Amino acid sequence: MTVTTTTTTTTTAKPSSARTSSASSASSTCAPLYTGGATTISGTGTLPKPTAFVKRAAGSQKLTVSGKEYRIVGPNIYWLCQDENDGPVGSPPDKGRVREALAAAVAMGANTIRAHSCGISVGDNNPYNLEPCAGYFNSSAWDARDYALFAAREYGLRVILPLTDNYDYYHGGKYDFIDFAGLSRNDRGVKFFTAKAVIAAYGAYISELLSHYNPYTGLHYYEDPTILAWETGNELGGYIQAEAWPPAAWTSKIISYIRALDSRHLVIDGTNGFWNYTTGATSPGLSLSGVDIVTDHGYPRNLGILNKEVALAKAAGKAFLIGEYDWTPTGSSVSLADYLAAIESSGSYLGDMVWSLFGRDALCCNFVRHNDDYSLYYPDGGTADDTANVLAVAQHWARLTGKAVPKSLPAVACPQPVF
Repeated sequence: MTVTTTTTTTTTAKPSSARTSSASSASSTCAPLYTGGATTISGTGTLPKPTAFVKRAAGSQKLTVSGKEYRIVGPNIYWLCQDENDGPVGSPPDKGRVREALAAAVAMGANTIRAHSCGISVGDNNPYNLEPCAGYFNSSAWDARDYALFAAREYGLRVILPLTDNYDYYHGGKYDFIDFAGLSRNDRGVKFFTAKAVIAAYGAYISELLSHYNPYTGLHYYEDPTILAWETGNELGGYIQAEAWPPAAWTSKIISYIRALDSRHLVIDGTNGFWNYTTGATSPGLSLSGVDIVTDHGYPRNLGILNKEVALAKAAGKAFLIGEYDWTPTGSSVSLADYLAAIESSGSYLGDMVWSLFGRDALCCNFVRHNDDYSLYYPDGGTADDTANVLAVAQHWARLTGKAVPKSLPAVACPQPVF
């Protein structure tokens, strides 16, 4: 990307033509442009584009690219391929919004994003899903995914793709595969892990996704190093194992579906944590050789759980990713500074990703809002304390990846150049 250095904040990127082309009544209510940073991210170019796969040697916790250490840092951008907040529910976002969000990730110092709706898209609850009914794939739904992966590559970002969801959100998940098999949804979705017909339906979805050819990149998904890892699901097992963790046999079977096509991408065991602090139980995937990365989500920030899971991951020889966590000033009793310091002192095999990044609408006017307490409106769409915490995260990611620690948050030009 092009990084334009400015000597005063007054020379930050001016309103774009897209921003000023809206009706005067709308443009008069646009959120003011951020002018606090010394640099502006506009376009691609300076970050290396992914050409080699992220690897983990057997028994090693460290991730590497071309022999150099790779520590995962970045935001979740769950809506990147299908949105629920702007336009019809489940529809693909404007490509300009995609580029701006990726530029914001770069501005924060990210090397990776996690994008639920690019990997999870199943069921008949909206007409835009990739597999709206069993065995039928919506050809028009591929373009949003193809472009998102292409654009991420152009910005020098890698992508983690969860393959299903523990919940029944607009982009679908495990319950839709149960529906495909004509089975009951009761028992909190246990049939997703035990019924052969359901597992086969999920396996067929995985095979279709991995084998898809992307015309923007000229690569099948299984051969694209922009994809860092496939995640077997999002928060499988529910919060603090409120539901059963996936059995080892299920996780092994899903890994076999992946490995039938793809021997190079990493695999994340998509459980919501791998230690139950009430019972002391650990997830079956922690001991499986086919799992490269184990994961947990930090809601709220909890140092006791973090320290215990760091030790468990080390003993199992797995990389550890905090795939989501609360970055906000008010959501946790543990301070953000203490939580980030604990991550930094826990070893180079631990990475982290905040929930969740949003930018502006297609007119570069106002932030697209989401109704949870953890949405990050880069850089200044929240409170002053929010912006301070965003800077703290950016500084933390710089320390993890060996970059110069920023004193201010870069601005992001909107719109980003088209490519």
